[in-house]
Amino acid sequence: MNKGIEVKTLCCAMAFAVVIAVVLPIQAVSGEQAGSFKGSWVASGKRQPFDFIEGRDVGTFKLAGNLSLKDEFSGIEDFWAECVGLSDSVGGSSVRCVWRSLKGDKAYSVLSGQPLKEGVKVTGEFVGGTGRLKGVSGTFGFTWRSTFIDKDQGVFTGQTLDLNGAYRIP
Repeated sequence: MNKGIEVKTLCCAMAFAVVIAVVLPIQAVSGEQAGSFKGSWVASGKRQPFDFIEGRDVGTFKLAGNLSLKDEFSGIEDFWAECVGLSDSVGGSSVRCVWRSLKGDKAYSVLSGQPLKEGVKVTGEFVGGTGRLKGVSGTFGFTWRSTFIDKDQGVFTGQTLDLNGAYRIP
């Protein structure tokens, strides 16, 4: 009877070891990551007005700056973020951005929000990436905390408040 219990125990232990040996490497190979982050972004750029309907402020812009995270984004704390967009005082903004790490990894995003001015809440969605950020998805948001706009020169400078988000990398 003891031999039967020992054989049963040994078989269970071996089955458990096989499951561990097969399942753990599959999870390690998949390398899926998910997390959240917080930080700030200081950006500046130029805005080019576009001749449109009277009373409607429309223009294109390009801005760039350092995006510094308190919580790492897939092991990355600093990015150089560049964005191009169309702003419309009635329709809001449509913006495309790329975040580049110092090692060349990129995260691409689409932003939506109202015109570039203090207190405006902006939301973004990650739509892909390269390197260790390949396939990244998720969302983020921030509020423009302080902005400076020189309409005569077309210069914009801003700093964000409460930049935060969540991501998933397959």
